[in-house]
Amino acid sequence: MSLTIYEVVSLLSAVIAVLMLGSKSLPLQVSLFSVQIWLITGETVFFAYQYNHWEFYGVALILFLQRAVFVPLFLERILREIHVSRDPGMILPAPLTMHLSILFFGLSFFVAQNFPAPGPGGIVVATATASISHLFSGIVMMLTRRLALSQIIGFLTIENGVYLFALTQTNGLPVLIEMAVLFDILGAVMIGGVLVFGIKRSFEHIDVSQLKDLKH
Repeated sequence: MSLTIYEVVSLLSAVIAVLMLGSKSLPLQVSLFSVQIWLITGETVFFAYQYNHWEFYGVALILFLQRAVFVPLFLERILREIHVSRDPGMILPAPLTMHLSILFFGLSFFVAQNFPAPGPGGIVVATATASISHLFSGIVMMLTRRLALSQIIGFLTIENGVYLFALTQTNGLPVLIEMAVLFDILGAVMIGGVLVFGIKRSFEHIDVSQLKDLKH
């Protein structure tokens, strides 16, 4: 089965999500997330060109500025302010979580093959596989990482999977919905950043697992 550039780009973005799980370096995770957004932005531009949805060029521009420029800069500023560059502790070792994500990547392929078609064109297995793999990778990161910042990146990865699935498996959601989702995620990231600062200032760490010490 030959793959189109459209499908290859979506699969590469899913591979980036898997690589993020194999790293303890927070700056590297942020950089990989930025590369992932570059690929998803390219996917959006290709979609706009292929289906003549010119309004999606605007969506692609906002997506790029928001998640490939603003969000990485915001996360890097958080790293500088809290003086943290590596995830000191994980529920599971980084290599194990990466291999677990690879298994979920394979599972995503079987899920995509049996997924009910959301549109008249049916399921595009490669892009559906990539989208579902994003969801799995983001969930694994949120469940296995202890630092709040890593969990924010995991949340963003989940949202990338939702966005990619909506983009590639339908003829495109209404632009107003796409824009609302983009700005909603921007707000969530900013709130998450404020919470990270608050946790660091109050408890001198951002290990959310240690919040259980607040129990009486």
